[in-house]
Amino acid sequence: MSKSANLCTTAKLYLNLLALLLISACGFAGLYYLSPQLQIAVYGEWAAVTVGTLGAVRWSWFGFQLLRSWYYRKWVFAGWRRKANRIPLEELPTACLIAPTFREQPWITDKVFRAIADNAKSLINPTIVIVVTTPEEIEAIGKILDEEDPEHKYIKYLPMLDPAGGKRKALAEGLRLLARSNPPKNTIVGLMDGDAVINPGVLKGCLPFFNMFPKIGALTTDERATVLGSKFFEEWLVLRFAQRHLYMCSHGLAKKVLCLTGRFSLYRAEAALNPSFADLLEKDMLNDWLWGEFKFLSGDDKSTWYWVLKEGYDMMYVPDAMVDTIETISGSVPMRAYQNMRRWFGNMLRNGSRALALGPHKVGWFIWYCILDQRLSIWTALIAPGLMIIYALTGNWVQLGLIFFWLLFTRGLSLILFSIGRDDYLKPIHLLYMLASQWSSSLIKIYTQMNLAKQKWSNRGNQKSDIAGTGFGKWLKLSTSNFLYYAQLFGFSILLCSMARVFSPAYDLPNFVWQVNVQAKPTPREIVKAIDYGVLPNDGKDDGAALQKLIASLPLQGIIQVNLPIGELDLFRPVEINHSNIIIKGQGAGRTVIKAHVTEQVPDSFITIKPANITKDVKASNSNIGKVSAANSSIGRVHNIELSRFSLEVVPPQPESELNYKVDSIVLDRVEKVTLKNIEFEQSQPHALVLNNTQSVYVEYIAIEGNPNCVDSGSGNDLAQNLCLDEQISQKNAVNTIIKGVNLSSKLSS
Repeated sequence: MSKSANLCTTAKLYLNLLALLLISACGFAGLYYLSPQLQIAVYGEWAAVTVGTLGAVRWSWFGFQLLRSWYYRKWVFAGWRRKANRIPLEELPTACLIAPTFREQPWITDKVFRAIADNAKSLINPTIVIVVTTPEEIEAIGKILDEEDPEHKYIKYLPMLDPAGGKRKALAEGLRLLARSNPPKNTIVGLMDGDAVINPGVLKGCLPFFNMFPKIGALTTDERATVLGSKFFEEWLVLRFAQRHLYMCSHGLAKKVLCLTGRFSLYRAEAALNPSFADLLEKDMLNDWLWGEFKFLSGDDKSTWYWVLKEGYDMMYVPDAMVDTIETISGSVPMRAYQNMRRWFGNMLRNGSRALALGPHKVGWFIWYCILDQRLSIWTALIAPGLMIIYALTGNWVQLGLIFFWLLFTRGLSLILFSIGRDDYLKPIHLLYMLASQWSSSLIKIYTQMNLAKQKWSNRGNQKSDIAGTGFGKWLKLSTSNFLYYAQLFGFSILLCSMARVFSPAYDLPNFVWQVNVQAKPTPREIVKAIDYGVLPNDGKDDGAALQKLIASLPLQGIIQVNLPIGELDLFRPVEINHSNIIIKGQGAGRTVIKAHVTEQVPDSFITIKPANITKDVKASNSNIGKVSAANSSIGRVHNIELSRFSLEVVPPQPESELNYKVDSIVLDRVEKVTLKNIEFEQSQPHALVLNNTQSVYVEYIAIEGNPNCVDSGSGNDLAQNLCLDEQISQKNAVNTIIKGVNLSSKLSS
C-alpha cells in the first residue's frame, strides 16, 4: 500500500473515532441534562435499584473483560510471541491441513490453496494437505499446488473423494485418512474451510506455541471478512469480528476459548487423531428433555471445542495471526443474516449446556462463568429496548430519553474500545448495527433455545433437520415449545412493565383479591380527569385551587372518580373533601407525585376529609385522644372515600426557620368506609396520617418515611394507636379494619 493510501486510511480511522467520541459525548450530555428530572419517586425505587445494579454488574463485567484483553495482548501474548520467534524453523512440528471443500467458485479455491502453498514454503518440514471434495475440484486443486510447488518439496497432497454426508463426515474421514498415513508424532492438524484464506506467516507464527506449551491441545486465530454482494453484510461481520477479537483475547488469558472456529484452527495430533475425536465430530448428538436425541448438522467447530474442553487440554488465541473468510451473498440479505444467526446461536446453545455441566473445576471458573453469561445476556440485552417501547407507549418521555442517551453514551464508547488494535476500523453506522444485532440476536436465541432440534445448513446440499416423531407426539413437542417460548416472552414483558411502574403485580394482584374479599366496591358512575379542569403537572404552579374547585363541583349523588395525571402536582394551599362517594386516584405511587409545600396558607394539614359542618380544629381533637363528646358524636360522617396510587412529598419552607414546619399530610375526621392504598408518604411532620373518629378503614401498601410518630390514631380511632410502633402493625380495638402491606422506613423507630 502506498504512503498516500496509508495516510488516507489513518485519517479515516481518526475521523471515525472522533465521530464515535462525539456520539458518546452527546449521550453523556443528554444524561447530564435529564438527570435532575429523574427521581426515585418518578422512576420507581425497585426499578432504579434493579436497573442500576444490573447495569453496574454488566458494565463492570465488560470492563473486566476489556482489561484482561488489553493485558493479554500487550503483556502476556507479547512475551509469548518474542519467545516463539526465537524457536528455529527446524524444531517446528509438521503441519497437516484438512480442507473439505464443496463446489466452491474456482477463483475462491485458487486463492485459498495458493495461500496454503505460500505458508508451506515458509516451513522446513513439508505440509500435508488433505482435500476432501468432488473429482473435478481434486484435479483443479492438484494443478494449483503443482504450479506453486512443482517439485513437491513443500506440500504433500492427499486428495480424497467427498464421502457424501456433509462437512462433519468429510472432516472425520480426512482425520482417519491422516491417521492411516502414519504422520510424525508431533504433527499439528489444521481443520479449515474451503473459503478461508490463510494470511502469510500464519502457520509459521502459530506452530511454535505447541512447542512452548505441551498442555495446549488447540489454538485459533483472528478473523476478517471479505464479503461480495452486500456492503451491509460486510459491515455487520466487521463489527462481529471486532467484538470477537476483544473477548477472545480476554478468554485467552485463561488458556481457554469459547470457540475453535471452523474457519481455521490447529490441533495437536494426539487429540485430533484420537478415534473418539473423529467419532464425535461425525456423529455428535444431543439428548434433549423435549426433543429427544438428535444429531448436529453444523457446528463442527463447537463439537471439536467440547471434546478438547472435556479432555482437559488448554487452548490458545493467537491475536496476530489473521485468516480472511470469503462470503458471497445472494438473495435476501436479512434472511441470510437470520439463517447465520440461527445456525451460530443454535450451535452455541446446544454445546453450552453440556459445557456448563462439566462444572467450573473442569472448565475453569472464568470460562465457566463466560459460558453462563452467554445465557444471562440473552435477557439483559432486551431490557433497554423493552423499557423504551413501554415508555414510548405510556408517554414517559424523560425515562425514554434517559435510556436513549445512555445507549448513545455507552455504545459509542464501546465501539471505540472495540476498534483498538483493528485494521478494520468501526464507524458511527456500526452503532445501529450493534443495537440491531444485540436485540435481534436475543430474540433469536430465545426462540432457538426452545427449538434446538430444528436445524438448517445451506452449505453442502441445503441440509435440514426437523422434529422427530409423528402425529400426537410431534404436535405435543411443538405445542410445548411454543408455549414455553411465548410464556417466557410474556413473563419478561410483565417484569418490564413492573420495572416501568405501569403496574405492580406484587401489589395489584393481591389488591384485587383482597379488595373483592373485603368489600364490594361500587363502580364509579363517572370518571373525571383532573387535567381537564386545570390540574396541570410539572408546571411548578399551584394545583391546589384547581383541585379544590373541581372537588367542590362534583355531584353529591353516585360514585365519582377523579383521576390525577402523571407527573408532579404542586399544592401551595390545603385541599378539603366534605362529601361522600369520592375516589381520588393517581397513576401509581412514584408516577403521580403530589408536592405539598409548607406555606402560611397551610396551617394544619394538606389534605383533609371531614363533614362540612365540622369546624373544630383537628389538632385540638388530637390533643384529647380518647375523649369524644356527645355533641361530636351526633355530627354526620363522610362515607365511601378512596385515596390511592400517588406519592405525597412534603416540601419544607425555605429557609425552614421562617415557618414552624409541623403540618400533617392527610387527616380523616369522622369518615366511614375508607380505602387507602398504594400511597407513599415522604417527609411528613408530625404525622403522615391522622385518623380521628374514623372507622371501617382498609389500608393497603402504604409506605411511610419520616417522623417516628407517622400515624396517629386520634380520638376514638379503630386503627392501631401507632402504626410505627416497633415497625409492626397492632390492631388493638380495631373494628372492621384490614391492614395489608404497610411498609415502614428503616429510619423509623418506636
